[in-house]
Amino acid sequence: MTTRFLAVVLLLAVTGCARKEPSPEYTRASERFNKLYAKELDDAYVDPAIREVEALLEKVPPDSLDAQAASQLLTRIREGRARIEKTSTDRDKALAAARTAPKFSGQSVSPPPAPPQLASRPAPAAPDAGPPSAPTAGMPMREFNRLFGDCFEAAGPVEVNGRGPRDSYSMVDSDRCRRAMPGLVTSVVLADSEAVMGIIPKSALRRSLADGGTPPAATDAGS
Repeated sequence: MTTRFLAVVLLLAVTGCARKEPSPEYTRASERFNKLYAKELDDAYVDPAIREVEALLEKVPPDSLDAQAASQLLTRIREGRARIEKTSTDRDKALAAARTAPKFSGQSVSPPPAPPQLASRPAPAAPDAGPPSAPTAGMPMREFNRLFGDCFEAAGPVEVNGRGPRDSYSMVDSDRCRRAMPGLVTSVVLADSEAVMGIIPKSALRRSLADGGTPPAATDAGS
């Protein structure tokens, strides 16, 4: 009877020693981690509050019922932190590189070409000089009449050497016209039906006579 009792006591002692208990540190660590992760997701791995969770997990006894779970959670937290920190570092490097201006060196580097819109821009047009101040050779008769018709009147045909008779125009008796064109007071404007031929002094004229006779000797008008 005594032997049997001792055997039962020994069996209970062995069984009691082999039984593992749950860890209160793991229970608190798991609860805090779950609340923090639900609030911040992966940012929880770099939150300062995660350090307290790690400290609790490190206190879980290796022979407790939660030892393996505590080790796995601790590994998850540290790997998550390393991943988040690497991503942040890579992003900062990329932003710094984007803000840095490129540097060039070597013989092959040349200044950039001018923008097409600048290279192909036409030269500015010369400013308008305005209407002429006096009749000139080559001026169309319509322009002569429009600009100077009030200062000149027909003076009869003039024989132009080698070209036959042409029309002539002398300045009217007008102070305004004489002040505007003093060089033409003693000259005439020679023209045909289309354009002004030129300006010549009155002293160089040889007028055609009405009866076809020979006029007094004078210098022939040039063309």
